[in-house]
Amino acid sequence: MTGQPPMDRWFSSEEAMGLGASVLIGVVTVLGWATAWSDWYSFRTLERYPDDESRLDQADLVSGSLGIVAALALFAAAAVFVVWLWRVRWNAEMFCRGEHRFTRGWVLGSWICPVVNLWYPKWVVDDIIAASDPRTPPQTPTLRGIPGTRLVWAWWLTWVVGLVLDNVAQRSVLDGEPHLSELRTNAVMSGISAISTTAAAVLAVLLIQRVNELQLRRPWTPWWAQDQAGYPLGQGFQPPAG
Repeated sequence: MTGQPPMDRWFSSEEAMGLGASVLIGVVTVLGWATAWSDWYSFRTLERYPDDESRLDQADLVSGSLGIVAALALFAAAAVFVVWLWRVRWNAEMFCRGEHRFTRGWVLGSWICPVVNLWYPKWVVDDIIAASDPRTPPQTPTLRGIPGTRLVWAWWLTWVVGLVLDNVAQRSVLDGEPHLSELRTNAVMSGISAISTTAAAVLAVLLIQRVNELQLRRPWTPWWAQDQAGYPLGQGFQPPAG
């Protein structure tokens, strides 16, 4: 069962951090479409000018440059999103006594561990939302039995689909010099991936807003200062208006 967190911090509004993550997610989405365009550009260039080395080199340069920029943007967005997730997890642990499925270290680890990163992050978010929801009693012993929300399900499914398609799309261009058919497949898969990741990005922004709203609506009174009925035993803090 989750114990009383160390008192080296108190509740905090994470709206600013959530806004930063949302903006970077938007940038990644735009660059995802730019990358899809560059994949089609590479395919068309090879199709129309198979013997023009200068055009082919130009297409490779455009594709490589966009790939690097997109990767850097994705890293920045992921870092800010995980920091936001870490901080709202802190709030969630103080709102509700309920045991999370994973320790706090898995807020980061769930994203970088192979295989389990296909479902662990969703469970991390499910527990944060459950603990942040004002309808969840502060003395709830465990969060496992609280069903996940449709928003989290939709966000996670679209993200995983986009991730898998993007990996499939890039695999064909990593093994030596790609053929025209491989570039066509890559371009198609890249376009579908852009659609899926755009949907995931929109849902991620909605998710960030949802978590922040729940945590601002819930009284800033820690669970150990409330009795079984959920009434404060002492004076708690209220979140700032807005």
